[in-house]
Amino acid sequence: MRYKEFGKTGKRVSILGFGGMRFDPDDEEMAVRAVQRAVGLGINYFDTAPGYCHDTSETFIGKALDSLPKNTERDIYISTKSHYRADPTADDVRRRIDDQLKKLRCHFYNMWCILDLEQFETIMKPGGPYEGAVKAREEGLIEHICCSTHASGEDIAAVIKADVFEGITLGYNVMNHEFREQGLKAAAEAGCAVVTMNPLGGGLLTRDEQRLKRFKEDASDSFIAAALRFNFSHPQITVVLSGMKNVGEVEFNVKTAESIKGPDPAVVKRLIQKFESLGESFCTGCGYCLEHCPENIQIHLYAQMWDRVRMKQPEETARVYKVYLDDDERWLGGKRASDCTQCGECEMSCTQKLPIREYMENIAKFLGEE
Repeated sequence: MRYKEFGKTGKRVSILGFGGMRFDPDDEEMAVRAVQRAVGLGINYFDTAPGYCHDTSETFIGKALDSLPKNTERDIYISTKSHYRADPTADDVRRRIDDQLKKLRCHFYNMWCILDLEQFETIMKPGGPYEGAVKAREEGLIEHICCSTHASGEDIAAVIKADVFEGITLGYNVMNHEFREQGLKAAAEAGCAVVTMNPLGGGLLTRDEQRLKRFKEDASDSFIAAALRFNFSHPQITVVLSGMKNVGEVEFNVKTAESIKGPDPAVVKRLIQKFESLGESFCTGCGYCLEHCPENIQIHLYAQMWDRVRMKQPEETARVYKVYLDDDERWLGGKRASDCTQCGECEMSCTQKLPIREYMENIAKFLGEE
C-alpha cells in the first residue's frame, strides 16, 4: 500500500481510504470483519458520518478498530462529520462531537457537504459550526478541521483561499472532472490534503457493461478498477475513498490500489479519452441549468435521477427520490419534473449539452407524475 502526506498535518495516510457508508446496518459482524481486514491490508484512513447506514457506521468502525490487537503498530486515522443543518451552532457541534467520541476516536473533523459559498459563509459565522469544531480542537477532542463538498471547482477554490481547512473531501471522477478540477488543483497547490469520494460516479460506472465496455483498459479489466485507477493516478489526490461493506470488496480495492505504482498523468489523460470515446454524457450537478429555469425546478437533481434509471439503477433512483421528497424545502421545493414547460432555456447553459427536455419528460414518466 502506498502512503501520502495528509497536507501539512504530518500524518501519512493510505492512498485508498475506507468509505463507511455501504455497510449492511443489520450485519455488524460483516462490517467489523471488513474494517479489520482493511487494516491488515494497509488501509489506515476511515471515513464515516452520523446517519450513514441507518446511523450504524460510526459505531461499527469504532468497535472494529477498538477490538484490534493491542500490538497493531500502524497509525489509524478516522474522519467523521457534522452537517450545519443538523448542528447549526457551535454548541450543537460540540454536543455532536461528545456523542461521536463515545463511538470512536476522531482525527479529521469535517464540515459536511458544503454545496456553495453561501453555505460556507453560514458555517463560518460567529457562533456557527466551525467555531464549535475549533473549540473541540482546542480541547484536544479532535485534531484537524476539514470539510467535504459538492460545490463547483470555482467555489471550492474560493473556500481553499480562505485557508481554514487542512483537508477537503470532494466528489471527483472521470464523469465530472471538468466541473471540479479547478478546486482539486487549488487545494493541492495550497498544500491542503485532497480526499476524493464517489470515484465510481455513484455506481454509474459499474452498470451497463455493453454501453461502457470501452472504458476498461482491456478485456480482463473491470469498470470499478478503471474508475479507481483514474483517481489513483492523479498527483494532486491524497486519498481515494471507496465505499466497502465486506472483505471481498476490501481485497479487490486494495489489489487495484497496489497495482498503481505512482501518480501518472498519462493514465489520467488516456482514461479521459476512453470515457469521451463512449459518447456518454452525465449530469455533473453543476446547477447552471437552474439559472434560467422560469419554473425554478431543481433540474440537475432530476437529470441525475434519469442518469441512474438509464444506467439500470431504477431501485436506487426511487430511493433517492424519496430522500429528496423528505427534504422538500432544500431539494425539490415542491417542484415536479412534470412541471417542466419544455421551454429549452436550460439546455443553452448545460455544460454537458444534455437533452434536458427529453430527460425531464422521461423521468416524469418513470416517477409516475403524469
